[in-house]
Amino acid sequence: MNVHVRLTSDRKIQLPECVIQKMDLSVNDEIIVEIEDNRLVLFKKEAGQTERFKGPQKDVWNNTDAEEYLKDEGSCADNSGY
Repeated sequence: MNVHVRLTSDRKIQLPECVIQKMDLSVNDEIIVEIEDNRLVLFKKEAGQTERFKGPQKDVWNNTDAEEYLKDEGSCADNSGY
């Protein structure tokens, strides 16, 4: 579905009724806005969507145990660079 909207002078967009119905949006629902390759991608915020906020480097940490990482970092003798 492609829908055209305009940015108003006060920097707002109005979603058409067909989008609101299709996305099951209600007043005060939170919308997540992501920027991907010069595009805005809008998502309805649902419970348990924290994975979405890990950012573009999320794959770097896939097999890293956070507790072990912090223990290793804490055991560094020279923290002068921080």
